[in-house]
Formats: sequence, C-alpha cells, structure tokens
Amino acid sequence: MNAAFVWPPRHAPGFPAGCADAGDVLGRIAHEGKAGVIMTVVTSALRASVEESGDHDTGLRRVRESLAALGSGPHGNRWLASYYGKDLVLTSPDATEPPPMRIADGARHGWSWDRVALGGDVAQRRDSLLFACYEVSMAARMRRDRPEIRETQASPVIGGVTRTLGRAEIASLLAGVLVRPLGGADGVLGAALGDDPRLPGVPSADGWTAGGTVAGPTPTGCYMVSDVHDIEWGTMRRIDGARLTEGNARQLLPLAEAWLADQLNAATVLREAYRLRLTRESELLAHLRALSNAVRPTGLLHATLGDGLSGLVPDVATARKAVKAANRRTQGGMHSGAGVAHVTAEGLGIARARSHFSLHVTKTLKGSGHPCGELHEFGKLLDAEGAAYAWDFLITLRQTGTGQPGHHHLQHARRWRDWWAEHVPPCARSDFLNL
Repeated sequence: MNAAFVWPPRHAPGFPAGCADAGDVLGRIAHEGKAGVIMTVVTSALRASVEESGDHDTGLRRVRESLAALGSGPHGNRWLASYYGKDLVLTSPDATEPPPMRIADGARHGWSWDRVALGGDVAQRRDSLLFACYEVSMAARMRRDRPEIRETQASPVIGGVTRTLGRAEIASLLAGVLVRPLGGADGVLGAALGDDPRLPGVPSADGWTAGGTVAGPTPTGCYMVSDVHDIEWGTMRRIDGARLTEGNARQLLPLAEAWLADQLNAATVLREAYRLRLTRESELLAHLRALSNAVRPTGLLHATLGDGLSGLVPDVATARKAVKAANRRTQGGMHSGAGVAHVTAEGLGIARARSHFSLHVTKTLKGSGHPCGELHEFGKLLDAEGAAYAWDFLITLRQTGTGQPGHHHLQHARRWRDWWAEHVPPCARSDFLNL
C-alpha cells in the first residue's frame, strides 16, 4: 500500500477556507511515528439541517461552517483539526482527555473520543487511524441521535449499542458513517490536483467556484444534479418487489443480527463492517467517476453531495447518456437518478433549484421502470403512468406518517407542490396541490 502523504494538507472540499482534509492530516500523523493519539470526532445531523433550511446546499454550508467554528475554537496547539464530509476530526498525541466541547446553538452535532494505539509500519498506523475514525464517528453519531447518552468515550458507547438499538437501527448505524477520508479506490492516495481527495478522478466541490465553472461569462447549457437512489436500503421493483439494487445498511443486517444475538463481539462486527463499507465506498467511487467522465469534455460535474454530483452539461442528451452509462456499470449494486434544468436568463440559481426538483421527481419514480425515474428534465410533463407512480409513492409516505424512512420526500413534495402541479396531467393537479 502506498504510504505517501500530502503536505501541506489539501483543503477539505466544501468547507470554509483554512479547513484541512482529514485524510491528509491522518496520513501525516501515521508518518510521524507516534505511539498513539487521542482522537475526537464531531459529526452532524445533516438531514435535519437540510430540512430546516429547505435547501441541500444551504443546509450543508450551515453544518460545515458550524464545524469550522468548532475546530478553530480554544483548543490550543495541542489539537490538530481536520475535516471531511460532515465531520470534524481533532487529534492530539499528548492530550490525556478530550478537548472541552463548546457546541453553539445552530446545527445539531454529536461527538465522541477515544485513545488510538499506533504500532507497526506507516501503512499499519494509517489503517489504525482510519479505522478509529470510523469507530469514533459511529459513537459520535450514536450520541447525536441519543442525547441521553452521557458517556463520551467511544468504546463504552459502542459497547452499549445492542442494549439500545434494534436490528435495522444497528445496520443503519454501521452503514451511516462515511469511511476512508483518505482518497483512493484501494486506500492509496490517487487524487490529482482539482480532485476530491476522497474520490480520485472526480472533480472537487471547490472547483465549482474556484475552478471557474461558474466564474466568467454566464453559463449556458443545463444544470445537472445526481444522487444515488436508496443507498442505505436499496431499491425494490414496484410491480413485484424484486430487488434491483443493494443497500449499504441492508448489506450489514447479518452482522447486526449476529451482534444482537451475542454471536459476534463488537470488535469483530466493526472490523467486518468497516471492510464491507470500504468495498461499497470503492463501488461508489467507480460509479461517480463513470458518471463524471461520461459528460466530459463538454460538461463538468463536481462531487458536491456525498453520493451525488452536480454541475453543468451542454444538453439533456449528454446528461441522459451519462446516467445510463453509470447505472449500467453498477447494475444490481447501485444506481443514480438525475435532475436537469436549462440555464436561462433567470440565472444559475433558478436552474439549480429546478434541477433539484427534477431530482426529487426521480426519487418518487424509483423502482417503477419509468424512464423519468432515471432522469427528469424540468418542464417536461409526466405522463399518466408517471404521475400515478409518483402519487402512489407520496401518498404511501403520507399514510405511514412522520418519522418513517423517506418522509422527507413528502416534505419536499409539499414545498414544491406548485411545480408538481405544473408537471402532472390536469386531472392529477388538485391531488398534488393538496398533499
């Protein structure tokens, strides 16, 4: 395994200026040969922030600004701050306890810490740091969602998981943490200049503004945004319930069951879950890279949404061809939907909002086999079949009630009810206006 590291560290994509990439910082720590460090991870309730903001980018920016403020707080020179995804990682080789955590009102966070012993060669030390990042992040997520947990050290928090959570909740916890903040399909550093450090070959979110994608002349063509459908539990075919794609959490259900039954201990479960998560992250990288490559050289998509991309493409045909190619590559494993909107004189912001609505349309059609379940172009009316599938999806969410998986899609539909009315046949408009 390549044990090289990048220094000074690259910028953590999407974060405010001065935020170092966690993978680069952990790689440097591995090279320094320390016997151990204390690691503290702060994670965020991103979905809650997005829903409160009514906009994905605004919610994500709010979370990352909150983490950046926390990372630059009064920790002194003993703590090194780094960032990835929706997490802040603080490390110290000489501290004996976690730093004081003063989390301000705003984005909801959870945090945890642990001592990480480091031995072996550089690659082994780096692997230990990355695995610890997974484990401590998981404990932080547990404490974020269960504020009654007063214990802060990761090991006992993880030890209490089976006394607190059920089978599906454990699988979701194991799958919900973003693994490998260090880039590369097999754990090596492979990201080139301008790539997301975690996703070699996929342009960084920073390139959206700093790289000139939206700088200079008014953009033309189409704004496109993609997202992997049902990445947690996978997609089922509507007509007969046959499985179409795998899901991160579903893949981990057997581990969750074995842990609950005391057939496996926590350490074994975490190691196997981490291995499976690395494999799925590598599959995600291949999927996103295929999608990104398929629009070049006339388009450019950036890694701005975790398991999705956004950017500019010359036309709808290019977008449709790219999504089909990426989905064909990972058929049975994962597939993306995409929303596309023409950039008009109304500006890029309007095109972006419209494309997010169209992405939402694809989510209401997933598993139906309807072509708009893979890509929807804003302004294109759904046929009667598509409108019926969308209505069935949304009315089911309304019947299951708040707090059930996927309920945020109903919130989105209510927020965008006027646009829905413009995209369904006249006979269905009153239904969508009164969701």
